[in-house]
Amino acid sequence: MAYDRADFDYSTEEQPLPKGHAATHIGMFLGWAILNGLESDYHRLNSAELLARTRRRELTGRQFFEAACKEQFALKDLGVEGNAFAEHYYRDDSGQRGAYFADYKETLAKGLPSFWHVADTWENYDKLAPVITRRYQDWKNPPPRKRWWQFWK
Repeated sequence: MAYDRADFDYSTEEQPLPKGHAATHIGMFLGWAILNGLESDYHRLNSAELLARTRRRELTGRQFFEAACKEQFALKDLGVEGNAFAEHYYRDDSGQRGAYFADYKETLAKGLPSFWHVADTWENYDKLAPVITRRYQDWKNPPPRKRWWQFWK
């Protein structure tokens, strides 16, 4: 199962953007997962050097994605916890785009001609990473639910 496919998005890219811009949003999320140790054993075994270069910021998340994922961001790219978080944040329960896309647009695409105009840079990643981290922490440690009687106060 694929969470996202860059090859589907190439037809929506606006000219004169290069082809790779369809993978920037995927790479930002995947790069965050890699820097937070949520990548899969598959990549630990088969993409060890690419992972190391991404962690050293020699490659962006998009560059890792393009080199190691064959234009598809899928279950095989993340470990168990990473997939659970992606199911919550990258896609919603109905399989549609999740809150990640709204966060990406608000953080990086605001004021740009389109979603596709976000530059694949570590500077942009550094703007988005705290947002993803906050969402991850909220997912891992949700606030306690209120008791029914607390709503009447």
